[in-house]
This record gives sequence, C-alpha cells and structure tokens, in this order.
Amino acid sequence: MSNDTQQKAEPAQEQAPHAGDAAPVATVASGVLGAFFDELEKTEDLKDKAGKLRALILGEGVMAEPAIRAILFPDAT
Repeated sequence: MSNDTQQKAEPAQEQAPHAGDAAPVATVASGVLGAFFDELEKTEDLKDKAGKLRALILGEGVMAEPAIRAILFPDAT
C-alpha cells in the first residue's frame, strides 16, 4: 500500500461516527419484513395478524413455522 493510499484512507476513518452518535442500524431483512408487515396491516382481514407476526418475527426473532402457523390459523391448533 502506498503512502497516498494510506493518506486517503485516514480521513475516512476520522469521519466515522462514534458509537454513541450513530442512529440504530436496521438490517435489510428487517426493513423488507417491516415493509411487508406494513402492507399486511393495510389489508382488513390480516390487520390484527400482521401486528402479531411483526412482534413474533421482528420483536422476538422467532421464525419457527409452528409459531407463525398458530398466528395465521388460530382455529387449527
């Protein structure tokens, strides 16, 4: 690595935000799932289930089929 490359890299390191200053970072998956749940909430039949699914998947991090199935089909359990 040449000195020019090192000099160019250093200012970028100095400009990095401090941990306390940074806004919370969301993953791509949570962003996509959040948008999906937003759309589900607009559907009259799925409005109540969307909130429960959001809490289960994004809140608790549970992606197990039985738990999701219990929310979607409560009468089947």
